[in-house]
Amino acid sequence: MTSEPTALVQKIQVFEPHKAALPPLRPYFRELWRRRRFALELSRFTDKAEYLDSPLGSVWLVLNPLMLSLVYFLLVSILSGSRASKGSASGFDTLAHILIGLFTWYFAQNCMTMGGASVTGGGKLILNQAFPRALLPLSSVVSAFRQFIPTLPIYVIIYLIGSTLDSKSTLTGMSWHTLWVPVIILFVAVSGFGLALLFATLNVYFRDTSKILTYGGRIWLYLSPVLWLPERLHGWHRILLWANPLGPVLAMTTTVWIEGRPPSTAQVLAALAWALGLLLIGGYFFMSRERDFAVRI
Repeated sequence: MTSEPTALVQKIQVFEPHKAALPPLRPYFRELWRRRRFALELSRFTDKAEYLDSPLGSVWLVLNPLMLSLVYFLLVSILSGSRASKGSASGFDTLAHILIGLFTWYFAQNCMTMGGASVTGGGKLILNQAFPRALLPLSSVVSAFRQFIPTLPIYVIIYLIGSTLDSKSTLTGMSWHTLWVPVIILFVAVSGFGLALLFATLNVYFRDTSKILTYGGRIWLYLSPVLWLPERLHGWHRILLWANPLGPVLAMTTTVWIEGRPPSTAQVLAALAWALGLLLIGGYFFMSRERDFAVRI
């Protein structure tokens, strides 16, 4: 009596063309929250790799924008002769505005640049591990925040000491309006995370995105209220401020730190709208295409 050989069942995996679609959101966000420590540890590892956790690395994080602000101060205040103009701000007020503007701008720029390269730089993790890919840009935002924190005490010291040394300074010092600072930082972080998700996706498909960010970021800086005061825009020119994704939150920075008053309702609503809008747009663009990252990288 003979028996037929048992047929071997072989599983075949078929790779179909990618179709942009969101994953199940509730499990995705649950897994994203469960692995939040992964983003923190990855951020810490990145800082160690770049020697940013060393004392000299922390000094350079502050020294770089500080020296750059002095250069911009020479260009804006002295060479342009703005200090000699009637009714213009004092020299220290101009320096303080440029300094806090650059510190805040660098926070947002680091979110964009580091976040934009996070997916392509984490190619081995993507190919060998299954996790929500949004953790990679999130770790970049954490790194940018950790680099931003050491600049705040330095600015506060300069802000308090310098305003007492310059008799023409109109800075009000620390008061209740500085309670808006955590809100401003939150707006910048959310906006930076949305931009990181957006540029990280673009960098997967177009590898020159990081190079464009280097030059485009400098132009974006000049178009933002960092080297100039928002009050200099009048009439229809103020659309340049509201159409800038970082314009309203940088205007809030000037209002709180330099003018010494709470931000206007229009500034808060515009900054909130841009932060949520960038987060939603960047999040949809990233999550709907992250299944394609392993193939593209």
